[in-house]
Amino acid sequence: MKKILGLTILLASATFVSCSDSNDVNPATAIENKKTEFVANYVNIVEANYNDALVKTKELKTAIDAFVAAPDANKFQTAKDAWLASREPYGQTEAYRFYDGPIDGANGEPEGYINAWPLDEALIDYVATGTGGQQTSDDRQNIVNNLAKYPTLSKQVLRDIAGYNNNESNVTMGYHAIEFLLWGQDSSTPADKKAGQRIYTDYTTATNADRRKQYLKLATEILVDDLQSVVDQWKDGAAYRKSFLALAKNDAIDKILTGAAKLSNGELAGERMTVAVKNQNQEDEHSCFSDNTHRDIFLNAQSINNIINGTYKKVDGTTISGTSLLDVLTLVKASEAATLKTTAAAVMQKVKVISDAKYFDNQIIGETIDNNTKPVMSAVSSLEKQGDELAQAGKTITGKNIDPKV
Repeated sequence: MKKILGLTILLASATFVSCSDSNDVNPATAIENKKTEFVANYVNIVEANYNDALVKTKELKTAIDAFVAAPDANKFQTAKDAWLASREPYGQTEAYRFYDGPIDGANGEPEGYINAWPLDEALIDYVATGTGGQQTSDDRQNIVNNLAKYPTLSKQVLRDIAGYNNNESNVTMGYHAIEFLLWGQDSSTPADKKAGQRIYTDYTTATNADRRKQYLKLATEILVDDLQSVVDQWKDGAAYRKSFLALAKNDAIDKILTGAAKLSNGELAGERMTVAVKNQNQEDEHSCFSDNTHRDIFLNAQSINNIINGTYKKVDGTTISGTSLLDVLTLVKASEAATLKTTAAAVMQKVKVISDAKYFDNQIIGETIDNNTKPVMSAVSSLEKQGDELAQAGKTITGKNIDPKV
């Protein structure tokens, strides 16, 4: 009887010690572990997201190659649909900017050649009279139609013409150049709720149709090349990925939250939404030719939300998930995490309203920048608040100051 009692006491004691040990974790160590997990999960999300963007852009290239080889109305629509599909994953990569990573580089490339806007469409192809370009046969100054100035086209020639470093308006490549070549100018009024109406015969019987086909094909090849260069730097074993993971965790988190805060407050709320409301000009839309700006806004907001919640849904339906910003912030300052969680949810609800309504140029009619009670400026207010809270989260976690403006 005594042996049984002694064994019982010993087992109970061992169980108590084991449970005590499992809960006796140094808070500082727990936070550092969470930071490490958060950075690792961020890198995995970035890699998966850029891979998706590349896959869908290669599908765009396939569709455009098929159209250029034998243009018809059906292939033209397929190319447009592929462009729209390629924007879905790419729009969610925008929060990986603003800290001189592979997408930005020291001089703003290759992002300036991938997603820059607004572009000077009159530098690329014909535009309607009175909108900065011309259609007359004797006065063609754009790349497609000016054979005297641009006798041959190649990827290098288009890169040289772009001159993005010297003049940001010289945007002649990337998603939005391709968008213009597919949709043409949107010459309708916002109330019409119509995108650009370029017809496929621009690539068959129109003047310089072969040059237009060549430009479209080359611009798409360049886009794939530039996206590939970004993917190559984030893939497993790549030098940049290794260097990012080797950073002091506070330095890595500072970069992550700099990108998210600047996109939320400065770029998305400011440049992509407030400017359009202020100017009441559809040329200020991010995707003004295809009228896809409503999706740009939602996807850019989703890009930030993916970081906040530590998840990314891939185009194949699977999910990358792990330690989130909220997980880290909860350990450091739970009250800030709760506030950010509420704000982030409000942002996604408001941008969904914009996405569901479509035709951003129509939505901003009557909105003013000093009234945040209507859908677009209401979303702007929440995005600005979210940007400020992300900057504060960065300071709380790392001790570093972040300016959420761009």
